[in-house]
Amino acid sequence: MSPARSRLPYAATLVALAVAAGCGSPAAPSGASPATPGAAVTRTVTITGSRVDPAPSQVELAAGDRLVLVVTSDHDDELHAHGFDVSAALKAGVAATVTLSGATPGVYDVETHEPALTLLTVAVR
Repeated sequence: MSPARSRLPYAATLVALAVAAGCGSPAAPSGASPATPGAAVTRTVTITGSRVDPAPSQVELAAGDRLVLVVTSDHDDELHAHGFDVSAALKAGVAATVTLSGATPGVYDVETHEPALTLLTVAVR
């Protein structure tokens, strides 16, 4: 047996162990807090007329964590994040990025004004 062939089962075993250990596992599910305190969770939202995609959900943040929110709308509007004193102008077809830092515990809405839509809620724990 050639040296290259004898290493093949060993390499396959290492790959299987890495997968089983979670190496290369997908990002945390929606609403999950980052694994590292002070880390950031990113959410992307698209607004088409009065439709929000993905549907509004709740994002959990530990105090000190950040939410990076990327919003693209098909019309000009204004985004407002209650409890964070953050607002941003939304220009039709242009992605706007806002960063929310979890400081004060509570549940806060992130919404637009025209039309009034809830994009998501942020629960700071």
